[in-house]
Amino acid sequence: MIKAIFFDAAGILYTRNGPTEEFAIHLLQDNGFSTEISSDLIQKQFSLRSQANQGVINHEIYWEQYLLVRKVTDPELRKKFIEQIINYSNNIQSIPGSRETLAELKRRGFLMGIITDTMYPVEWKMRRLEKAGVAQFIEIVACSTDLGAHKPDPVVYSYALQQANLTPDESAFVGHLGIELEGAQKAGMTTIAINYDVDAKADYYCSSLLDLLNLPILQKSIHESIVK
Repeated sequence: MIKAIFFDAAGILYTRNGPTEEFAIHLLQDNGFSTEISSDLIQKQFSLRSQANQGVINHEIYWEQYLLVRKVTDPELRKKFIEQIINYSNNIQSIPGSRETLAELKRRGFLMGIITDTMYPVEWKMRRLEKAGVAQFIEIVACSTDLGAHKPDPVVYSYALQQANLTPDESAFVGHLGIELEGAQKAGMTTIAINYDVDAKADYYCSSLLDLLNLPILQKSIHESIVK
């Protein structure tokens, strides 16, 4: 019986006009910078992003290096670009039905949390959830920068389960990226895909957050299930 539901945050509980890196690319192009870099530098960037998500380096260092390899040599201009990138990252929009869905799941007795990767402070993540209108329903936060690991590392899923004091088969993970859903599956959690990658594999698929309310495993309240 499912007792807890863990959500990915960005792309599930809130959204942006597009990925932050896409914004950064357009920002560079609009200011006359080339965005083409070598495959070696792309791999280095992936490595730096992983380090940032683990909290090994902070977000400012990541974006500083991101801009340097794209020939933004003026330190004042880099500072200006980083401010714009961060402002964009924090400018999130709520997803229709998110507050209503979580409120109803809360009423049904489900414990809810997030399992999230971010290079930014966890406080920023919570402010984004507040802006999206869902922070009050989130009781458990498993954040990559706090844990020193990011999805699909089993550490992040295990931490969330430990905080909930539940076994994997009592928990569900709601996400959209195939690699993160696969990590949750390997951790033994029930997986639910929303706005998912074309190759994403999950136990259940939903077209929207509101569809969660119609899933058989989530329809009955915890209390009703226990009584029966």
